[in-house]
Amino acid sequence: MSTSNPFAALLDPRDITAKLAVIQPAAEWDDPIDVTLIEAALKDTSYECISYDRSGVEPVPIRDAPPPPPANSKLTVSIDGQEQEIPHQLESALRMFRRKERQRTVWADVLVGRTVEERSAQADVQRYVLGNAERTLCWLGPGDGESTTKAFETIHEMSRRFWDACWQVGIRTDMRLSQATSQQMTGIRDILFNCPYNDLDSFNFRHWDYIYSIFGSQYWCSVQGIADIVLAKAPVVVCGRSNIPWDAYIAATRAMPYYQVKFFQVPLYPRVLKGLQIANEIEIAVRRKRLGEAIELLPMIQTARNCEPKDPRDAVFAMIHVATPSARTQYHKAGAQPLPKIDYSKTAQQLFTEVARYSILERQDLMLWYSERPPRTKRLRGLPSWVPDFSAPPPSCKSSAFFNPDSGMRLWWEAVPDRWKKPISVSAADNAVRLQVRPLDRVAHVSSVFNAGNFRRLCFAEFAKLLADPLPAHAGETPAQRTERFWRALLLNGSGRMGATMRDTVAPPAALGAHFDSLVAEESLLQALGCTLATLRTPENAQRIQSSAELRALVARCGRAKPFEDLLASHARGRRFFRTAGGRFGMTAVEDVVAADPELLGKEPKVEGGSGDGAGDDVAAGLGRLMGDPLGNMMLQQFQQYVGQRSPEAAPILAQAIRGEMPGQSGGSAGEQRRTDIGVREGDIIVAAIGGFFPYILRPKGEEEAGEGTSSSSGPVEEDSSTYEFVGDCYLHGAMDGEDFHAVDDQGERQIAIDLAKIVDITLV
Repeated sequence: MSTSNPFAALLDPRDITAKLAVIQPAAEWDDPIDVTLIEAALKDTSYECISYDRSGVEPVPIRDAPPPPPANSKLTVSIDGQEQEIPHQLESALRMFRRKERQRTVWADVLVGRTVEERSAQADVQRYVLGNAERTLCWLGPGDGESTTKAFETIHEMSRRFWDACWQVGIRTDMRLSQATSQQMTGIRDILFNCPYNDLDSFNFRHWDYIYSIFGSQYWCSVQGIADIVLAKAPVVVCGRSNIPWDAYIAATRAMPYYQVKFFQVPLYPRVLKGLQIANEIEIAVRRKRLGEAIELLPMIQTARNCEPKDPRDAVFAMIHVATPSARTQYHKAGAQPLPKIDYSKTAQQLFTEVARYSILERQDLMLWYSERPPRTKRLRGLPSWVPDFSAPPPSCKSSAFFNPDSGMRLWWEAVPDRWKKPISVSAADNAVRLQVRPLDRVAHVSSVFNAGNFRRLCFAEFAKLLADPLPAHAGETPAQRTERFWRALLLNGSGRMGATMRDTVAPPAALGAHFDSLVAEESLLQALGCTLATLRTPENAQRIQSSAELRALVARCGRAKPFEDLLASHARGRRFFRTAGGRFGMTAVEDVVAADPELLGKEPKVEGGSGDGAGDDVAAGLGRLMGDPLGNMMLQQFQQYVGQRSPEAAPILAQAIRGEMPGQSGGSAGEQRRTDIGVREGDIIVAAIGGFFPYILRPKGEEEAGEGTSSSSGPVEEDSSTYEFVGDCYLHGAMDGEDFHAVDDQGERQIAIDLAKIVDITLV
């Protein structure tokens, strides 16, 4: 390692000493546990690390098995002759790993550092300790004897079959799965599916409960375990008296979803799916370490956030042990930055601001906003607008899911001459970011939030507004081209289908426009009849359709909306559609995580500064979420039928409310306008930033106090250097590949156009 690397010393344990724990032998299983602490030179000592569940998550019981102890229960052991309490998860590990006749030297964080101060003090050597151990024992728990042993036998067999399938389709051990082609992934599926339904004891549901308990163990929600595994020489997953090497365990996690589909045809339990996801994210870092690649702090924090630690600071502190300098430092003159110090006296706001500052200065780009929640959905108050809230898990529906970080937008700012580029800086006094941007456009109209119940109606309503009050059209654009541009913007122009490899996605075909037209026809028919899908098929409506040529023409276009509807529901939920002063279309980042993922209903706190009285907002959102729930949808349809029978005059009013067309439910209500002020609103500007990867939406500082009227503009964006707040990234149709910077030279070749006069300096607070 280069001596200029600030982490070089951390990788040389020649003179490092640390506290280790010696487990004294015991003849009987139930004998008290006796531990002696020693100060040892790491280079001369053979020891193992014990990695155990520190998540505090309550364990899930297994059918017909004794109930597990509570997550935070403690047991007493003797440490240097004094009785001390330790977590029951660690106590069970010490009891299992204790030998009958010989001492066993181990390291475990609580044994050698019980207080916050002691753990902070040992943080400087913890990286050496974890990396120098002969083995790291990832302790899932004591298991259940023979049942756990059989479960591990099946997991070993899954691993063997997955490796064999990869070999048969041409995927070697040194190849990333993300580089595999769709044909290779299909080949793996077919090979794994080529087994009888009673294979792997699949009819024994209790056996599979034990398999689920391993893959979905609470251990995988422990952020400290991430660093334990990434830094380990030889990590081994252990449960009871059974174990499996880390690489074999990862192969089994990749086979598990295939066998779940093959045998059971139902989704995995959320806890199991989460355990598989976290384990595979850990494997990405393990692979990078093995290949000598940089392990950056920011993506490791994203992995830790998925564990949802009770103390959000642990998502940062645990990952500091793993982080190495970014490879980006070789491309700029700022050099590697010192990592934030592990100090539990810091508040979460202080720590998160330090991390964001470190990321920007270390990388000299804005990667910290990639797939991040916009400020509107932050849980933690008191953060600068540009600082992500690491106390909340990343959104399940990522705002940049269909964006390519290596797009032409990045190529644009990399092509700007270095003598004109200013380094991105962060003021130590007020934590303000100073950077350069190129204004692109201004937001002129914003829709309501798409959710599970309103996405069809809202799509139709926004299209109707576009036809009734169009903004400036692109030169030479036909109505059909504008319509296609509209529906592609709603879908972020992504279909989610794989291209040549798993990294690639392809845009939906133009033929999807016919399915969009069918959705418009269906919603037009419902609006004309004043009904919903639940009350469409009535004799009265049939008679009205037969007597109207216009309605019959709509019926002929109906019935083919589902392909477009499915993509719209997947891509638009939680976002808002917007139009710009220049006639462009786009979609905001995910501004409402509950609308994007109805499973989070009740788990997300209400955003401060909401809609005041909120009556219209709550009614619209409540009905939308109810319609997105199958049971609620069925009950609501039954209620509609009941109202139609008992009070025909009230039925149209109820249908209007469900469609969100009652007064107080529209996007122009006072409540909606106040809610919009939190997220994207009219007058916000859209910029490309030097160091950025996507279009970003900014708001001039002080406009919230000045009021709505000061932010409106119908002309092009001409911004002076000023102070702004970060509102979020966005999808701007026709801009994601840097089209705003494309030019054609004399030979007809595409090149990047650099207009230095349009690049301005701004400050983000």
